[in-house]
Amino acid sequence: MALFGDLAHHAFTDLAKVLRPQTGSLYLHEAYQGRTLELTLMRGQLLALYVNGFPVPTPAQAGDILRAVSARPQGEFEFQARVLTSAEPTLYVVPLLETLQTFTATAVPEAQLPHPETRFQVSATGAPVPTALQARWASLAPHLRQGASAAELSRLTGQAERDVRVTLHHLRAAELVTPVRRSGVADAPTPGLPVWELTPAAGAGAAAPAPLISRLLGALRRLTGVRA
Repeated sequence: MALFGDLAHHAFTDLAKVLRPQTGSLYLHEAYQGRTLELTLMRGQLLALYVNGFPVPTPAQAGDILRAVSARPQGEFEFQARVLTSAEPTLYVVPLLETLQTFTATAVPEAQLPHPETRFQVSATGAPVPTALQARWASLAPHLRQGASAAELSRLTGQAERDVRVTLHHLRAAELVTPVRRSGVADAPTPGLPVWELTPAAGAGAAAPAPLISRLLGALRRLTGVRA
């Protein structure tokens, strides 16, 4: 069985459903940051993923790449059915469709996600990286050392902006990142974490500092002769 098409016209999850009974190689041409992916599939199970011929070593990294493709579908696909040999490299055995749906199944409510323009950088706490976050941390950490927002990270890594916001939510909860500049839209506090304060801009209804109010009231009293 051979199958051809374009991800712009066929959802990646729908393609995974069609290929569930099949065994062979799925090629996604220029689908990930302009590079070609090759997936070795066996009846719905992902056995290996290659990016431009180089193997992706862990299932977590493979899942992140495939979800990024699913979030921003582009490029032609080609599936070639074939018999896998005993010498076939098997890097992992994970269900393709379930891997694509992981973020949907574990979605964080929108109200708990950081604003897309809120900048984060690597925290100085030295907290250990949880196993479940290691692949995503490896892809984002180089950009977070100087500080970056979800919107910037999405453009830099090719991941969907909401997925990056979900990742930042989890990294923040693990004390691996900290906000360095707030956007004008307030983020909902994560349970158990400190609330970030916003300093209102001048002329935006911000309350004047208490000492200044006291001096103004004192001057007014002296002018009017009114005693406190």
